[in-house]
Parts: sequence; structure tokens; C-alpha cells
Amino acid sequence: MSSRQTEAVETDTSGHTSSGNRPMAYTVFHLNMAFSAIEEEQRSAVIEHCYWPILRLAEDFPVGIEATGYTLDAINSLAPDWIEKLRALIAAGHVEFVGSGAFQIIGPLVAPEATRQNLRLGMMDYKRLLGIHPTLALINEQAYAPGLLPLYKEAGYKAVMMDWAEAASHHPEWPSDLAAHPHFIKGGDTVMPVIWSDAISFQKFQRYAHGELSAGEYFEFLALQVEKNVLALPLYTSDAEVFDYRPGRFSSEADLGSMMEYERIRLLLQAVSNSNVPRLALPSEALKMLDKASEPLVIETAAAPVTVKKQRKYNLLRWAVTGQSDLKLNTHCWRLYEKLLLTGDFSDQDWRTLLHAWASDFRTHITTKRWAKLQKSFDLLTDTKSVVESQPDLIVDIPDDVRVDNDGRYLILQTGTGHLVLNCYRGMAIQAFGFGQYKSAIAGAPMSNSLIGTLAHGYFDNIEYGADFYSGHLVFEPSDAAKVSDLSRCMPSISHDSFKKVIVVSAEIQTAMGPLEKSIEFNKETHTLIVQYKFGWGRELWGSLRLGHVMLNPRAFDARSLYFACHNGGESDEKHALWHNGQLASFDHGKPVSKLVSGSMALGMTSDDLVLGDDQHRIRLTMKRSDAAGVGMVSCQPVKDSFFVRGLISLRETDETARKAPDSLSSAIEPLRIRYSIALER
Repeated sequence: MSSRQTEAVETDTSGHTSSGNRPMAYTVFHLNMAFSAIEEEQRSAVIEHCYWPILRLAEDFPVGIEATGYTLDAINSLAPDWIEKLRALIAAGHVEFVGSGAFQIIGPLVAPEATRQNLRLGMMDYKRLLGIHPTLALINEQAYAPGLLPLYKEAGYKAVMMDWAEAASHHPEWPSDLAAHPHFIKGGDTVMPVIWSDAISFQKFQRYAHGELSAGEYFEFLALQVEKNVLALPLYTSDAEVFDYRPGRFSSEADLGSMMEYERIRLLLQAVSNSNVPRLALPSEALKMLDKASEPLVIETAAAPVTVKKQRKYNLLRWAVTGQSDLKLNTHCWRLYEKLLLTGDFSDQDWRTLLHAWASDFRTHITTKRWAKLQKSFDLLTDTKSVVESQPDLIVDIPDDVRVDNDGRYLILQTGTGHLVLNCYRGMAIQAFGFGQYKSAIAGAPMSNSLIGTLAHGYFDNIEYGADFYSGHLVFEPSDAAKVSDLSRCMPSISHDSFKKVIVVSAEIQTAMGPLEKSIEFNKETHTLIVQYKFGWGRELWGSLRLGHVMLNPRAFDARSLYFACHNGGESDEKHALWHNGQLASFDHGKPVSKLVSGSMALGMTSDDLVLGDDQHRIRLTMKRSDAAGVGMVSCQPVKDSFFVRGLISLRETDETARKAPDSLSSAIEPLRIRYSIALER
């Protein structure tokens, strides 16, 4: 690092930056040639209008630049002199290059091996094109879950960059001065430094550059940060393509003014540099301000197990089950991933093909032309349809050790070790599912040996919960019509499949959108249900589609040891206690953010499972990623002396990226298998 980029940062004996030091400010421009709203033929214009000006800024000011290997390769194919210039500026210490991977994938939604390979291939790209191995990483879309941190450390990164504003919004107990400089964060057993980006700061910067804020107003904002004793200020840590170019995603985008926006940015950086408060520096210089004795921060919470940049409308659902056809595209990627693992013989190009399809920009405001090109590329891939079992259909009489009672309303299956009760008046919703002998509900809830089931209207002594809360059902809430569910009367048939060793209960259920075929396979030995649907609706789903509801029975669980757990892109379970600081947590991942954004949080379920339970029992809700890559949601609320805890799976949500257009993905991705399992475990 050259002398013009560094200044000595003195620390006192506790490791804190001494009060005599000036605050520093840094930028990291995010470059993305895969930007969803940019056509490929527009890329040369983006390089000219958005990328070259950054390098010209870097000749006079320290600048951070982040890009994927894909973006660097795309630039190199169109403007190799830009890459050479960047390489020279890095070597001269004018630019710090921040890594992210070969492609911009969303870590909490993909397999850990996919992230590992993405980071490995990215490092190869950076060495090949720039001659470096970056040590600071920007987490893609800043979608963070703790299981990702070990993968970044393993890849050779020494620190990560994440959004302060979103993380802090879930930690009201954090003192505000934590934003003042970098800290350590802990993910699993891994501890790494974090340099903050900040949504508020970069939006202020954008508004100034777009002419929506005057220089005086912007400097008032900077002065306020200095007054707050912010020692490491992220001036700008976002997209490069929003200056002197308009991607065309939103009607609210600022008009291009008479003055070039990168020239306004130059004037701003010059004014900041002249003021000397704060001084301009490269991002990693902020690491000198780390307090090595400080306790690492834990970013994730039960309410926010996965954090994402900017406003709450930007959450994991954005890349999971909204967009043009996120669910099918993600399912396709999981099937291709499983195929690669099965063959055991795949090349770096195989990984690049998969990671390209897993890239985030195909899941947001992707253009019609690029979407069509993506679909055509599927024809070059081996068919990745999920395997459909071709087992012999051996249906015989119900075994003698299974007692079946049916009074018209309830179908009761009793075995020597457990019970399952289905409500035929409510589309075979689960009335009670548990161990031992079934005992009828009292005061609106199953007895304590039924771990999940239905909590009847009136069970909770609170008008906000004055409804029936079912398990094992489906709810579709269209954006433009009334709610649709499978909670209709049906006449199920019951049989025994001796090949699978399961009791099969099935029925056709009528709904406002057409019939559903629903079947439930009950394995009495493993206390497991497999619920499967076949839709006859014949229309695209525009709205929220949630199923696999698991309603915990408050009589069966200890509130103080309640938790949920799943994998969110890491190699181990991320366990979240629901009891904290002497009380039960209060949150709902499925709560709408607005009329447009139907959910606020999601769980990647990247090992297929979502587990809810306490220190005695647990419920395992499973949906194989290669059947349908839905995401999990949990709701937890204290209700007077009881509690409401429910898990479910979402297959479709809405936000500003969701399309009403017919789903046109290649038939190579069909069929999705809408099925899930519920297992009781001790």
C-alpha cells in the first residue's frame, strides 16, 4: 500500500483508536455486468459511462471496486484496456479490489459447496485478470447467514463487508457507537472482522449525485456523522451503474441532469479531501480501528436469521420465490447440483454453468431478451427432472396393528406407538399427530402427547388469535382475489401400501380455483407423514402460496427451551432459541412488509429441513430442494400464559420483481413435485 493511501492510526492500550485521529471515509463501487435490467448489447455503454469514470476518479482519490469474475471477464471481452488500467491502479495502490466470487449468487439459498466453488473460481478469476487475491469480500447482495462465514474464511478472505443499518435494526440493544468503526462478527465457530457498508449513507450519496441533494445538504449529513464520532464512514458502497446511466427498473429513477453525475461525485470527493475531515482512504484501512479485545457481534436473530441490504422489502424471498419464476429456476439449479454430485466427475466449466444459472440477477428485474436466452441455454443441459419412483402399486388391507375410526368428521389412525387424526371437514388438516394413545382435545387444543395439530377458535384468550389454527394445510392468497385453501369437506379413501409400508389417505378437494388431489402417507414406524399435492388449477399463481403448516401444541412443549433450526447455506444447523432475556420472542417471518411485498423474512432450508422443538421433542418439516425449492417461515408470539409457534413452507410470494406473465421456463425443469414431510422426533 502506497504512502498516499495510508496514515498511521494510533491506538491506546485498550486497542481503541485515539481521539486525536481524524475519521476516515471510503467507497466501494459495485460493478455488475449481469445487472438484471441491462441488455448485453448495452454493456459497452455501461463501461464507457459508468466504469471508466471510476478509474479516472481513482487516479486522484483512493477508491474501492468490487466485481465478480463474470463481470471482469465481460469487461475484458469488450474493453481489455479497462482491465489493464484497473490492474495498474491496484498495483500502484490507488484502488483496493474487493472480491465476491465468480458469480453473484445468494449464499443462504444455495448449497455450501456451491458457495465454496463460487469463491474458489472467483479467486482464480481475480488472479488471472488482476494478478491478485483480494482479502476483503463483499457478501453478495449482503445476504448474510452465519454458516457462510467459515466458507469465506476458508477461501482466503480476511474480512467481510456487510450492511450496518439492516443488521442494527434487529438489535435495538446495540449501542449506536458500534457503527463508528469495524468490529468482529461471529458465525458458528468462525470469527472475522466486518467493515460496514451502510444503506443510509449510500442513498444520501446517490441523491447528491443525482442532484436531489445539494452539496451543502450532503455535507450537513457528513458533519452529523462526524459529530456522532463515526471513525470509519462508508461514503458509498453500492452500484456503479446508477450514475450517468439509468437501468430502467423503476419509474421513480432520477432523470439524468445537465451535469454529469460522475463529475458531481468528483467535486464531492475533492471537497471531502480538501476538508480533511473525514480523510479519504481505502476500505481495508478501517481494519486498523479494530478493537482486538472486543466481544464479536452475533448478527443473526430468531426474528432475522438472514439479513439483507437496504429496506425490509429486500429480503431472502426476493431471490427465492418471487421474480419471473424463482421457484422453478432454483429447483432446476438444485437438480443440476445433485446431478453433479452424483457423477463425481465434473469440471470447473460444469460449476460455472450451474453458478451462472444460480446468479441473483435472473431472479429480479431480468429483461425479456436475457430471460429467453437463459431458457435456450437449458436445452444444452442434461435433463434434470426429479426422479419419479416407478414402484409396483401394492395396495392391501390395513394392517391389524393399525386401528381406524371414522365418524365422518375425524379420521383417527391409532398404532401401538402413535396416532394421527385428520379432519375430513377441513381437507384432511391435521387435528392431532403425536405419540401414544390419542385423547380428544380439551378446551380447544390436543392433549400433551399430540405434538402438533389444530388449535381451535377460542383456545387463545386473545381476540387477535380468535380463529382456528390448523396443521398440514395449504393457503393461497391471491393479490387480486379472496383467499383460497384446501380446508374443504372431503371424503378420503384409505389403504395400505405394503411396498412403502405406509398408510395412504387421499382425497380430491374442491377449491375456488379448481380441484386439488391431496394424499398423506403415514409411516407408523418412523412417525412420519408425506403430504403431496397435484394441482388442477390451470393458471399462474400471483400471490402468496404457503403450505406445510406445523402448529405446535402449547401443551406439548416447554416455552423456555423452544427453538427452530435449519441450514441457510452453511454446513451445519443454525439454531435459534425462541426464549430470550426471560421472555418468548415475538416475530412473524410471513408478515407482509406492504401491499406489494407479501413477506418479510425467509429461511433457506438448504439441507431440506426446518426443525422446531424444545429439549424433549422436535418436529422436522422437510421439502427436498430437488422436488421444489420452497423456503421456510416461522411465527412466534407469546399469548398471555400460552404461545403461538408455527412453521411453514412458502412456494410463492410477491414483491416488485414478481411477474404476472405466464411461466415460460423450459420443460427441462418440469415437473415440480409439491410434497413435504412432517416427522416427529424425540
